[in-house]
Amino acid sequence: MELTGYGLTVESIERVVKGEKVTIAPEAYHRLKASRKVVLQVLDSQQQIYGLNTGVGKNKDRKIPKDKIEEFNRHLIYAHCVGIEPELSIDNVRAAMLIHLNNMLKGYAGIQVAIPERLVDFLNLGVTPVVNGFGSVGEGDIGILSYIGLGLMGEGLVDYEGNRYEAREVFKRLHLKPIHFYAKDGLAVISSNAVSFSRLSLLIPKIKNLLYWFDLACSLSLEALGGNITPLDDLVVKAKHHNGQNISSQHFQSALRDSYLLNNKTKTVQDPLSFRNATLIHGAAYDSLSYVEEQLLLELESSDDNPMVDIDNQRILSTPHFETLNVSLATEMLNVALSHVSNASIQRMIKLGNPDFTGLSRFLIADEHQYFGLQALQKTAATLDVEIHHASQTLSNISYPLAGEMEDRQTNLPLILQELDGIVNKLHEILAIELLYATQAIAIRFPEERPLGLLTHEVFQIIFERYGTLQDRHMLYQVIRGISEDIGKICIRTLFTKDYVSA
Repeated sequence: MELTGYGLTVESIERVVKGEKVTIAPEAYHRLKASRKVVLQVLDSQQQIYGLNTGVGKNKDRKIPKDKIEEFNRHLIYAHCVGIEPELSIDNVRAAMLIHLNNMLKGYAGIQVAIPERLVDFLNLGVTPVVNGFGSVGEGDIGILSYIGLGLMGEGLVDYEGNRYEAREVFKRLHLKPIHFYAKDGLAVISSNAVSFSRLSLLIPKIKNLLYWFDLACSLSLEALGGNITPLDDLVVKAKHHNGQNISSQHFQSALRDSYLLNNKTKTVQDPLSFRNATLIHGAAYDSLSYVEEQLLLELESSDDNPMVDIDNQRILSTPHFETLNVSLATEMLNVALSHVSNASIQRMIKLGNPDFTGLSRFLIADEHQYFGLQALQKTAATLDVEIHHASQTLSNISYPLAGEMEDRQTNLPLILQELDGIVNKLHEILAIELLYATQAIAIRFPEERPLGLLTHEVFQIIFERYGTLQDRHMLYQVIRGISEDIGKICIRTLFTKDYVSA
């Protein structure tokens, strides 16, 4: 992949994370060299420029002598290795290096050419600095990216070919030279939100797949209920003009193709809102996710350098570009949207266990020889939902005056993303429980022939063939874990694009 400084997408990031090689485009090299020339010229002019020949934060009033510039930049990296465990995953670090590298190529960083070249080496050779991931407040991941800076200098630890080494050992093996940071290099390496953006870029495909699964799970639950499918009618959907609802409705229609519900003469008049409104609930999550991706792509096309180099006018300018409020607010909206997906799923499970709604056995007890059914499982689902609700509370409006009160606000984007990651993990468990409930209800409703939709039938068979009709002797936590593992292996979008769905 040729990197120009622009044009990164969630899909292209994923390809590089998985091993696709990268190169730097000629025009990007030109910008790198031109911006570096400006940095060195301004340094020679003895203008006082933040982080170039002055300290940083409250120490901006401290002048750095020219003969101390290299030492200052090296110590800047050391002093900002303040992030604590847990460590970032290798995928997260690779994505962060790619995003930061591509941002450098815009020509605003003024960084020496050797640094983006070394990041290319790291990506292509599979050298990944070990990065402690906790310690950013969302105004530049300075305490996290410093570990990548350490790696660029040939220091710290790196992961390589499945093992962990001292960076200098890997540099020696691969004939790489440690980089000596000079004017503006240290600040340019750490003044970025690349870690946060990388984490978000890796979560977006997972959430898309998860929402597809919830459309399918709810379709199966609708068949388990014997529900009313008129909310999926094309005219109903067109009347609302919500893009997310349209996406979700198409998934439901595809999943339920040839289902008995299409000709169900005993269908309910109206279903509970968690069923009837599902395409709008899921649709809001699709729309929120789309907005998050839109904000992320805007950031990937933008500079977050401070200060930034103006090549044309040979200036270095102070900026606010490390501010991440747009992304933080968008992500918080997504977290709340996913909490609605969670709660609706819980409500559907409870209804499926209630004979007043289904006409089936209480708590989906398999037969008269069983005593408990799925009653206790509701508590696990409810606990997961409460945790998701807690994780969806706002964090972007909490700030503390830091760095001598120069940095007096934060967005807390890394913490918001940490909560999003946790929400996604818990939603996988809730999804598994809803699939378990729906499969059990269908097995009881249709003990022999099961007239399900083509896609819902396929998913039903995956679960039923492995576990059958659940009885008291089944250890339900093992079933949940198994279903969760199974759905984690299947990219549901590939099921929705099968010929029989699009026919």
